[in-house]
Amino acid sequence: MKIVFVRHGLTDLNKIGRMQGSSFDHDLDEIGQKQAETAAANFDPAPFDVVFSSPLKRSLTTAKIFTKGQKEIKIDQRLTEINFGEWDGQFLTALGQKYPDAIDPWGKAAADYIKYAPSGESFTALNRRCGSFMTDMEKNYLDKKVLVFCHGTLIRMMFAHCLTNGDMNCFETMANCALAKMSYRDGIYRLNYYNRILTFE
Repeated sequence: MKIVFVRHGLTDLNKIGRMQGSSFDHDLDEIGQKQAETAAANFDPAPFDVVFSSPLKRSLTTAKIFTKGQKEIKIDQRLTEINFGEWDGQFLTALGQKYPDAIDPWGKAAADYIKYAPSGESFTALNRRCGSFMTDMEKNYLDKKVLVFCHGTLIRMMFAHCLTNGDMNCFETMANCALAKMSYRDGIYRLNYYNRILTFE
């Protein structure tokens, strides 16, 4: 199996540095729309056997732009971005100043964020959700090429689940519209590339 993940295009919340988990269903802004269209011009969806997307607008819009009407897009709730609970919609820089122990050295939410956002989804729960999706991919698409449109933190955990026992510290948040690819064979995942940015201005 070969599986490629694509992060959605830019949104207004991305632009101003607010947390954007599953509580916010903002679509691409004007820049994000153009970004996705230009990146998609350098992307061929034809080789893929199946396409999945998060149900959130920013992901689904990106999926439609990239697939150019050539593929059915299967919606999977497990691809929804992490729910950051009380942190959703807040400025990440302000959260880092208030809760420095819950922000990692790269300025992203760390596992301990859940102490201050008790209604949020833990990294352990996110890992479990990603694992459920990947197990289904292994069972149903073993000899296929799979294309997945989803979200920054979710993609980090997908790769962490498969390659580092759920430790997201090894993976950065990909750029908007960037791609990452893994291959799976005989119970082993291998990283092919990560955060590949298609040419756009």
